[in-house]
Amino acid sequence: MRNSVFIILIVLFSCSQQQQFNPFFQQENSTLFERKVDLKPVGNAIFKLDKKTRFITNSISATYKTEEEIVSFLNSDNQTIEIFNYKSGEKISEIKLDQEGPNGVGNIGYSSAHYFHNEDSIFVYNRQTSPIFLLDRNGKVLNKFKITDYSDPSNIPVPNSMTLSPIHFLEGQLFLTCALKNYEEDFSGYPSLLSLNIKDGKVKYLATLPSIYSAAFWGAYFKYDPSMTIDHINHQLVLSYPVDHFIYTKNLKSGVEDKHFIGSEFIAEILPYESDPAFFLSRNPKERDEKENIHSFSTSEYRGIIFDKNRNVYYRLALIRPSKEKVLQGDKEFSFSIIIMDENFKKIGENLFSTKIYDPSTIFLTSEGLNFFRKDIYEQDEDIIQFEIFAPLSR
Repeated sequence: MRNSVFIILIVLFSCSQQQQFNPFFQQENSTLFERKVDLKPVGNAIFKLDKKTRFITNSISATYKTEEEIVSFLNSDNQTIEIFNYKSGEKISEIKLDQEGPNGVGNIGYSSAHYFHNEDSIFVYNRQTSPIFLLDRNGKVLNKFKITDYSDPSNIPVPNSMTLSPIHFLEGQLFLTCALKNYEEDFSGYPSLLSLNIKDGKVKYLATLPSIYSAAFWGAYFKYDPSMTIDHINHQLVLSYPVDHFIYTKNLKSGVEDKHFIGSEFIAEILPYESDPAFFLSRNPKERDEKENIHSFSTSEYRGIIFDKNRNVYYRLALIRPSKEKVLQGDKEFSFSIIIMDENFKKIGENLFSTKIYDPSTIFLTSEGLNFFRKDIYEQDEDIIQFEIFAPLSR
């Protein structure tokens, strides 16, 4: 009898151990790396606003018009696209987006996004209603693409794009990351990236959430939002996920996939909210889970991946969140770091920045380097938008 009890206890202990989530972490390419470069300020970009325009945006796009580099942002307040000359900071034009009628794109809202390809090929994605619209310089709708169907009762992915993970374009295709519609017990095969062929309107899913999302429950939806960039030189997709130290790559020509461990020296490990991936089934979805909120805002994560073709390096942004004790006291202020990798995904630098000065959600790349929005300056003068430009320089 005593032996039987002992065997039962061992089986129960083994089952409980199998349910525990064991995070993977390695020091190489996280805390141990050869520091070759630092991000250093190399200049400022200043854009002048008119009195009716405030800078509240989820989407910034930088591109070239002939030989001029231009920057545009989607203004959700005014339902416009504001277009600036990057060098001079002068406003070039403004595209008014109709809500209704033959050229209506609906109420774009703060979470929508755009991609400025050229003056007569401007794509606007309305996340609230799901279509992507192709517009000309006058705001005329030239085409409309359906990329998802919110009326579908199945847990279809929600296309998601933002400044840190913008819409990308390559060889007649648009690329957007995908967010969740609902939680699942098992995310095997759940899409995290889609492509839209603008010639035939066909949608393909090119990547799925990594296995770490089926191993535990990670809490708030933003812990599931991927970021992506494209190495246009090698036709390679690069994806980063908030709770995963690995970066994932996929070659669009060969289909070869790979992953690389790229951690932050400021993040030891990322722990889930619950080890049981089906935890969400046990709670009342109508009730607010304050413990989950505390966990989400006290657990660091990765947010944003950028390929800099001019310098042949990658940048990965990490949000360094405060301790649980600070969050319980009402202090949710966090910092962020930028991890720098070479073309072989070898970590060569990492620098820490303050959110009192910079807004990490509003960082974008131009030929000059990474542009950080100076929110401290904007709080003092709303007539200008100032970005501080950083570039990786040898130590």
